[in-house]
Amino acid sequence: MVEWMRFLLLLAACLGLAAVPDAQEDAPREAVPRTLKEEPLLRVLLAEAQRVRVDILAPVSLVVGERATTLEPGTLLLEVREDGWRIAGGTTLVRGPGRLVNGATPALRVQALPRFGAPRDVLVQGDLTVRRIADQVALIERVPMERYLASVVGAEMNPKWPAPALAAQAIVARSYAAARWMERGAEPWDVHWHFGVDMAYHGATPGDARVAAAIEPTRGQVLTYRGLPVLALFHASSGGRTEAFERVKPGVVAPDGKTPIAAAMPVVEDPAALPGADGLSLAATHGRWKADLPLPEITEALQAWSRAEEGRPPFGTVEGVSILERHADSGRVAKVSVRHVLDGERRFKTLDASVFRLAVSPVRIRSVWWDRCVIAAKAPGYLVLEGRGFGHGCGLSQVSAWYLARRGESATSIVARFYQGAKLERLY
Repeated sequence: MVEWMRFLLLLAACLGLAAVPDAQEDAPREAVPRTLKEEPLLRVLLAEAQRVRVDILAPVSLVVGERATTLEPGTLLLEVREDGWRIAGGTTLVRGPGRLVNGATPALRVQALPRFGAPRDVLVQGDLTVRRIADQVALIERVPMERYLASVVGAEMNPKWPAPALAAQAIVARSYAAARWMERGAEPWDVHWHFGVDMAYHGATPGDARVAAAIEPTRGQVLTYRGLPVLALFHASSGGRTEAFERVKPGVVAPDGKTPIAAAMPVVEDPAALPGADGLSLAATHGRWKADLPLPEITEALQAWSRAEEGRPPFGTVEGVSILERHADSGRVAKVSVRHVLDGERRFKTLDASVFRLAVSPVRIRSVWWDRCVIAAKAPGYLVLEGRGFGHGCGLSQVSAWYLARRGESATSIVARFYQGAKLERLY
């Protein structure tokens, strides 16, 4: 207790002396606020909540304005207050950002918070910015692009896979991160740590050295379209053919805010996907799959989806689901019709197939490439789906990258298959 009192007194002596006014945090966005000529320093959002946790593993410095103090090992709870933030239990309000300066050996661990799912403890590699965003306190790690990529590639792809597959994943992830970094210069952060928003980032993790060695030859390589980094998407398995970018990210443009990039990621044939799934013993999940979904579970899921956001249509008891439209080039379902009974009346509601999949279960309904969609009468009633692939289907298919790498293809050759409208450039 005495140690914490001493810590709080030290903090009170140095905080709040050079706080950045909130008005500076809401600077207007520029069309292209940054240019990519050297390795960028990414700002990774790790947590954003009323209260966040940071574990200090070894002495670090806390810098606010031009003043700094040394913080000893322990656990900090940082909370939002009025128009700033403070350490829980303390009285000093910080109105601008602060920075926890990490050492050569990572000394900061954060309870990273996802938009959905369970929190994850992340060992922070770079310095950590603490700031208020809206009515929450945020923890934002500042980490060089290549160090960030070593963690992302190891989280998004099996680190034991062949080096060309890891390198291909690095090129794609670097392109995505570069696009986000370029377009968000006036925003508080560039990329979110969680795959549900951007890409999976797990901080400093075992195995990064092996991954880093595999991706080092690709350093600075970025997929571009008309000179701008491409928001390159990727997924687990295409099932044999990819999906068009414009259907997965409709209306999304290049970092200049105006250049369409759909042509960079068209529908392409992917004959490596099914043998890749077979070779990885994933045929039943990433190749051709089958799902039997009880109609009461679909009812519950759609009702929860409806309640989650204002303006969504209500759903009663689901009786059936059928395919309304299919994309001829990719083979994927575009729209479904949901037959349900609401207020004693039988109704039909049309939903985008991707919305239906995400609302019901993106794990059990592994893609929207359905070869079969029927209702089984066996109680309590089932939606029976047979389909192909796993994920949204746009861009790099990871199981295909594994298969192609095993057959001797280079990273650049693998990437070229999936981003046929893009150009691969070394930008730094």
